[in-house]
Amino acid sequence: MTEPILQSRGLTRSYLSRTSSGWRRRVLNAVDGVDLDVNEGETLAIVGESGSGKSTLARLMLRLEQPSGGIVLYRGVSLTDLNRKQWRAYRRDIQAIFQDPSSSLNPRMRVEQSLAHVARRHELAKPAQLRDFLARHLAAVGLDPPDQYLTRYPHQLSGGQQQRIAIARAMMLEPRVIVADEPLSSLDMSIQAQVLDLMRELSCRRSVGFVIISHDLNAVQSIADRIAVMQHGRIVETGREIFDAPAHPYTRLLLQARLSTDPRAIRARLAKSSAAQVTNQKTDLPGLQR
Repeated sequence: MTEPILQSRGLTRSYLSRTSSGWRRRVLNAVDGVDLDVNEGETLAIVGESGSGKSTLARLMLRLEQPSGGIVLYRGVSLTDLNRKQWRAYRRDIQAIFQDPSSSLNPRMRVEQSLAHVARRHELAKPAQLRDFLARHLAAVGLDPPDQYLTRYPHQLSGGQQQRIAIARAMMLEPRVIVADEPLSSLDMSIQAQVLDLMRELSCRRSVGFVIISHDLNAVQSIADRIAVMQHGRIVETGREIFDAPAHPYTRLLLQARLSTDPRAIRARLAKSSAAQVTNQKTDLPGLQR
């Protein structure tokens, strides 16, 4: 079995905060001893409620923050021990997409200028072929004809178009894994479906893996190969079958809380939940235990 491209071992990120009175300081573990493997070519979804530590974990994997404890490994080597060649490979292999795509695009630069800066920085294309290179990557994410978008500023694009630009910029480097921190939360439902379809297509066609940070279980169900559930900074459950056979009580609560547009599915879920509660209550009765 091949070694995971990214690993976290005992990963912890602590913050100091004050109580409501303002006198006492307390330590908050946003990420608390997380062990997680990210394999090439797979789509891993990290789900949980707001404040569970998902985005902090993503920033630690991207080395946008330093851990308070534990390590992040890239191809078996700690990020703090990477030499220059390994660090350059890490920066190309691990790319990021953020929740608000407009915040990652320079408002004073046209799309062509923003993408060209990355291409020149990493020597992805010769100067004479640069515009064709950029146009090809825009077309690959569904922005066609690309000349219509290269000359625009970010504020002249919709949220879905901005997110596609961010994906195209990441894909130019031919990464092995893209860490997407809440990539759908700022988009409406129809655009969310389009972006998910694009990510699924890129995963199949380019064999790129995704780490999707999300609180929306409905969105990740259709695309994730494996799901990690976070609660209070810890991974409480990881697997492929959590929708059919959740093992942790918190996972069951998340599944019960998700929205559905199908009334039959809602009634079936409530009936299944009620039956499970009755079974658990009977099991807990002393007279029924064997």
